[in-house]
Amino acid sequence: MATLELYSFAACPYAQRAHITLLEKKLDSSVIEIDLFNRPAWFTAISPYGKVPVLRHADVTVHESSIINQYLDEAFPEPALMPATPALRAQARIWMDYCETRFLPAVHKLMSEADDMDKRSANNDKLSEVMRHIENEGLRKTGPGPWFFGSGFSLVDIQFAPFMERFDMYVQLAGAVLPADCGRIRDWQAAMQARPAIAATAHNTGYHIEARRQMLARIAARNSA
Repeated sequence: MATLELYSFAACPYAQRAHITLLEKKLDSSVIEIDLFNRPAWFTAISPYGKVPVLRHADVTVHESSIINQYLDEAFPEPALMPATPALRAQARIWMDYCETRFLPAVHKLMSEADDMDKRSANNDKLSEVMRHIENEGLRKTGPGPWFFGSGFSLVDIQFAPFMERFDMYVQLAGAVLPADCGRIRDWQAAMQARPAIAATAHNTGYHIEARRQMLARIAARNSA
């Protein structure tokens, strides 16, 4: 029996982060799917907030995708998914935080207001500003590529990967634009799509659009009930 259990939901980008890390480290693990709209009663004992992902490792239970990934990297050091020096690890954590506090809020605002044409332009401008910051202050300065830290694939790349996979959905549903001067981001996207651990967890744009449609429909039905 695998000593690592990941409680997941196939359409959840946060759970996908943890799954990618398990695959990158080639860890013997089992992935247990949880329907977040019909959670089994026993799941609350594992995840008090009812969220995924949750990692169980022997008698340790860890929540939150970023924390799970850092736990895995410390508990299973090879291959290392954080840079080698304290200064570079600090930079990695800064960019992981940027994903959570700048990139994802811009994406969520764009998608939540996708049908409001009066707000779409301003929301896209904000997302473009964030993407240029990643391009110019991140990828162009932290290393020659293709990854955030040059040839070293890291937790920073994993932090962004599920959401960059969904970028074409943002384009189709909300008119998102990846600025023409973000060539390093395009190279980064191509490298991520080709990486086996990411490809093994990936879904196409049609899947993501349908998953979003189902999610919104189920939320609407729950709210009306």
